[in-house]
Amino acid sequence: MRDKKLGIAVLIIVVLAVALLYVLVIGPKIQGYVIAKETIAQENVVNAILSIVEQQGYVAIGQGENAVVLVKYEPNPTQQVVDNSNEAIDELN
Repeated sequence: MRDKKLGIAVLIIVVLAVALLYVLVIGPKIQGYVIAKETIAQENVVNAILSIVEQQGYVAIGQGENAVVLVKYEPNPTQQVVDNSNEAIDELN
């Protein structure tokens, strides 16, 4: 009877030790691996989208009315702002 209680106590301690090991060591390692793979996948998707935009000039994400179109932005550096404020003042005088 005493050996049976000792065996049950040892079994409970081993189960608790394995559970504690999982919670403190194995679980975080698995979670870190999953997060690292998700980050790599996100980077790959963004790079693929940017590559398509670079090649085609645009990319449509989604279908129909819910689509989002990404277009390559090329600012026009030769565009000048015209200041007509002095002309307006001269016209008032």
